[in-house]
Amino acid sequence: MGQQGGLINCKKCGSLFIRGSRDICDNCFKAELELVEKIKAFVIKNPNPKTTLEEITNEIGINKNELEELIEKGRLFSIMPKLLIKCRFCGIEIEDDQKTSFVCTKCLNKFSPKGDLAKINALKEEQQQNEFFERKIRRTSTEGQKSRCGFIQNYDF
Repeated sequence: MGQQGGLINCKKCGSLFIRGSRDICDNCFKAELELVEKIKAFVIKNPNPKTTLEEITNEIGINKNELEELIEKGRLFSIMPKLLIKCRFCGIEIEDDQKTSFVCTKCLNKFSPKGDLAKINALKEEQQQNEFFERKIRRTSTEGQKSRCGFIQNYDF
């Protein structure tokens, strides 16, 4: 987070407090912890192997955006394998090792310029490595009496 120690308004209730490592006041933080415990208890007691976000919002009475924010913050990390999270774009279930986001990797690569950028960067890096090895091979060859080794050129003095 940014700077610490200044007076700021709580992100949830708007009251003034001295900023520490959080952007919400102590009262809202305690309420958030209680909410997390309620959600964990519900998911653990749920007989279904996977609990949907809609089931949690209906049972606990929490806003879906607030629930997604708790997931993104990592507050529900211990129960993530028991949550059924679907991709916002295509609707397929997101695998357990990818549940830090609400978008599957397929859609992330499809819609995100960063996904395309990652592919382009990988190709560029591979091309640069190939060029590096070609240059190295070319420079180690001998030309007449002058020989070149690696990137250091030997001169006759």
